[in-house]
Amino acid sequence: MKYINILSKMWLMAVAVMVVACSEDEGAPVTPSFPEEEQILSVKAGESVDLVFEASMDWKLYSSTLWCRFSNGMTSISGQAGKQTVQVSVNEEILSYGEMQAEITLKQGDMEKVIAKLTRQGEGLWVTDANGNYFSEENLIPFFYREIGKGVDINFTTNYDWTVEEYPEWLVVNEAPLKGLGFRPGNISVTVKDEFSAFAKKGDIKVKRTGTDDFVNIPVNFYGIDRVSSDKNAWGGWTFNSDGGKYSTSNSMTGESDEFDAPLVMQNVLVNGNDYEVLYFEEQIANQYVLVDNQDAWMSLKVNQQQNSELKEAQLSVKNNEGNRERSGVVMIMPKDTLGFIGRDNLLTSSGVFTDCADKYVLIAISQKSAFITSSDFEVISDSQEPIMVLKVDSPSDEDIEYCGTNNIYKVRLQPHTSYSTFKIVSNVYADFEVYSWHNLSQEDPVKYPSWGTNDFCDYMSSYIFGNGISETNGYDEKGDVLKPLCIVVRKWDEQSQSSPIVAAILIYRE
Repeated sequence: MKYINILSKMWLMAVAVMVVACSEDEGAPVTPSFPEEEQILSVKAGESVDLVFEASMDWKLYSSTLWCRFSNGMTSISGQAGKQTVQVSVNEEILSYGEMQAEITLKQGDMEKVIAKLTRQGEGLWVTDANGNYFSEENLIPFFYREIGKGVDINFTTNYDWTVEEYPEWLVVNEAPLKGLGFRPGNISVTVKDEFSAFAKKGDIKVKRTGTDDFVNIPVNFYGIDRVSSDKNAWGGWTFNSDGGKYSTSNSMTGESDEFDAPLVMQNVLVNGNDYEVLYFEEQIANQYVLVDNQDAWMSLKVNQQQNSELKEAQLSVKNNEGNRERSGVVMIMPKDTLGFIGRDNLLTSSGVFTDCADKYVLIAISQKSAFITSSDFEVISDSQEPIMVLKVDSPSDEDIEYCGTNNIYKVRLQPHTSYSTFKIVSNVYADFEVYSWHNLSQEDPVKYPSWGTNDFCDYMSSYIFGNGISETNGYDEKGDVLKPLCIVVRKWDEQSQSSPIVAAILIYRE
């Protein structure tokens, strides 16, 4: 029995040892095995690669970025122990400038390790417009003259953090320098400087990558002014006097006319380019014009370029108006390429009105008073088939005033080498005034121009008759050259001074 007990005890002890040993084996932690080296993989966006590894137990893979996903389309995947080949796809999400890296982490049990790093090759810098289109010479920012002063908003997105601090000298970028973040909508407001708002031009706004010299251009294109502009209202009622020495315009505040010395100066003249043509138009009847040759025009425009600017200065002068009526005209400046496109024949309609395309290029419209104003103070009665007008001199010259002895001067123009067998001057205005012929003006030089001879004098101005009329030779010297005009003066007796001062004079001219 004892022997048996000993054996039993030994057996029990062995069993106990075995039990203890087995229990120790079952509770011992298992250490998972991981790849010793990281896999370094370079992948382009849109491509896939296979990740190969061996797991010693159930496993799970994690991707550190959204653009790196597994074959299940997720950023995590799991499996059982053994050799594994897992496909990893790289997409274009948040694709930016330069390389980007994703880490693949293997987890087994409570342990994990980065077993691979995927480098996604980046793309070049880009800037897109609000519609997602890349900027280019075909997709640029247009500027038009009508937007000058209002500015143009440029909305864009980049794939990098950016700054804007370089742009063409003819632009103003409001609140520059500006900065922004990649993949977020950016906005800048841009205007064209006044002094550069005439010529068509192109340029680039540099959108630099923050902290570097790398950049992408936003191309900008200013089409230039599509009209003519200056600091003067083109249709502001500008009127020159008859000799062109002064001009005036109505003051809109007072209703009175302000007078200035000629020439009429226009500042800040804008025309698209320096290759332009000045055109002159003369008004025939109200609002109906004809184009006149420059050498025949009574208007003359001189244009000066302002330094370091596209702005110009223009000076308008006019010739002496010796006609018997006020005249009006228009000065136009048009780029030669625009003129060639429109065509000279298309500047005016068939009725002489400016076409819409030409009207925009009117620099200024003016009128000029006549040196003579048709007057009813005197009337000429003759056998001429054409009526002979008596014109009041608007601004007589000093020479005429000295010659006539008064500034109240009228003129009568006679056709060259024409006979007027009947010639009488009549006036109701000066009916009670005494009238004298020209040779009464100067006692020192009587009968200076006898070829104008008159035989019939009247005591009063109700009628002044040339007894022998006016022959075809009257008014010319022996060589046939035109003589000075015959001057007929009208006097008024003054009781106080006991004299007869000249109150009016009529000058009779030969053309």
